Amino acid sequence: MKDCYKVGIIGYTGMVGQELIRIFETGAYGILDIEKVKVEIAYKRNSTGEIGKLNDCDVVYLATKDQASLDSVEEVLAAGCKVIDMSGAFRLNKEKFEKWYGIEHTKPELFDMAIYGMPAINRDKIKKAVLVANPGCYATSVILALNPIKDMVVGEATVVSTSGNSGARKSTEDISDDWAYAYGHKHKHVPEMTMYSGVEVNFTPVVLRSVFKGINTNIRVKLCDKLAGMSSGDARVLLENAIKNAYTEADGVFVVRDSKEVSYGTKFVNDTNNMCIKVNVEDGYAYINSCLDNLGKGAASQAVQNFKIMCGLE
Repeated sequence: MKDCYKVGIIGYTGMVGQELIRIFETGAYGILDIEKVKVEIAYKRNSTGEIGKLNDCDVVYLATKDQASLDSVEEVLAAGCKVIDMSGAFRLNKEKFEKWYGIEHTKPELFDMAIYGMPAINRDKIKKAVLVANPGCYATSVILALNPIKDMVVGEATVVSTSGNSGARKSTEDISDDWAYAYGHKHKHVPEMTMYSGVEVNFTPVVLRSVFKGINTNIRVKLCDKLAGMSSGDARVLLENAIKNAYTEADGVFVVRDSKEVSYGTKFVNDTNNMCIKVNVEDGYAYINSCLDNLGKGAASQAVQNFKIMCGLE
């Protein structure tokens, strides 16, 4: 382990860039022991918009929008830096990206080296990666819930997620306004959810404009014949165990049940790198609820977890 790691952040003024800085400087989310792992942060844009010196950075974050990531990634890689891209530029493939993001992909040759940066399902590949595509926040809440049970369900999953206003890079508003958008098969996270969960989805995102952060995802999906023929209680236990057994403690994915003493929601996962999942079964359908911090596990804390894996710190 090195005495000090140098991290570059392009796009450090944005919501996610600022959250990355908070983690590296204060140890927020509890995933980086800043007493043992010292990090020097380099801010990588000068006044003319050019990228500054990079070749002394261990990892560079592109905390930028899709086009800006495409414009920067080749230069950063050429400087010998490992890259964690926070945009959607390398999560899919050229055809899907151009269809869902509406942008020409100008670096398709880099798809072969890009690794989807979800440690819970891709840790071994991330260890060897030089270019990691950090997952989307909504997508994380769906993929981690559905991937372990993809062979236990059939058909298309219906997904409805609420998110705090920080997901739209905005502060909270005083007057409550819950706003659904890009519903059905329109949201750009839909192909990401399908590709990495193994389940087709339709999706309705709802922004809670009076709430700052936290994602609460609700999934309804039909059970396969074997589970549908069981009692609801037995099917529920099988689903819960499949999710539990898919993850280790380091993944921060926990199956929980509400009780008289506690009801699990976003306050139990905000400001952590954890995600809680609840499962219920009724009339041949699984009803799954997952909660995470959209700025944390849905973005910055998962990205710092990727940094640790790429640098051999886990």
